[in-house]
Amino acid sequence: MSPEILSFDTLTFDHPAACRPARLTASLFLPEPCEQPAPCMVILTSSAGVQRHREHFYAQVLNEAGTAALIVDSFAGRGVRRTVADQSLVSAAQMEGDAFAALALLRADRRIDPARIGLMGVSKGGVATLNAAIAVRQRWRNGFPHLFDLHVAICPGATAQHRDATTHGQPMFFMLAGRDDYTPAPLAIEYAERMRSAGNARIKVKVYGSAHHGWESIGPVFDIKDAENWSCCRNVIEDDGRHFIPALGEALSEPDYQAWARLHCVTKGARAGGGTPELKRRATADLLTFLHGSGFAPRWTTPRHGDILVV
Repeated sequence: MSPEILSFDTLTFDHPAACRPARLTASLFLPEPCEQPAPCMVILTSSAGVQRHREHFYAQVLNEAGTAALIVDSFAGRGVRRTVADQSLVSAAQMEGDAFAALALLRADRRIDPARIGLMGVSKGGVATLNAAIAVRQRWRNGFPHLFDLHVAICPGATAQHRDATTHGQPMFFMLAGRDDYTPAPLAIEYAERMRSAGNARIKVKVYGSAHHGWESIGPVFDIKDAENWSCCRNVIEDDGRHFIPALGEALSEPDYQAWARLHCVTKGARAGGGTPELKRRATADLLTFLHGSGFAPRWTTPRHGDILVV
């Protein structure tokens, strides 16, 4: 599977952490044979950056199902290898800008169907995936006209939730780990329910009860000792981008919130891994079933008992 390497500039927008320009690269994987124009998924990485067992794995299974995949490297172009120990090195807002810049690039590519471009991401990439679905943020993007046609968030952090949880209404799939102490599933379930209540009936959630964060890694559960853990930093994002902190009873700007959180609620350490071949196979089948039902993954045949559990 040989990718085509693309270069492009990020989309900067009205957010303190997303206003700095950057030149990025991304790897485009096209299915063979490619029925053009093909649907495509933009893949955002976790804090660990591009990984063979995760982002490249998803690109491969998408190609096998007839869908193109674009893996965006949000780190290398900014001189960063990973953000696990310091999430401020590259923000989820910057990754959101990267995703929309990639969307513009793909919409101009005749090999890609402009009406079937989705966004997916794991962990930190999952945060950016959810943010890309929130309606109020389109105003922040300075009139950028295009939207993704569906969203898949795998173990996304959901400690920071928009007060107005209205989305653009596209299909969304939350894939969550029941034993996640890094991006806890209950917070994401709550956010999904709030998005439904705000009008999006096309949201599906599945919790893999025995799974830990980063289940794509086959083998024993391991400790990420240097991980910045934001799971105790509950806050509400106002329409102007400020973070309302219930413990303080006031809203802080993005820089002030980041400083406050590191003093009062950010902890160190998390667990990840523990995946099994069966879990990975089952979760991948659920992903492809969701995509197929939304007009993506044209070669995928839904297996018997492959229904997605709606929570």
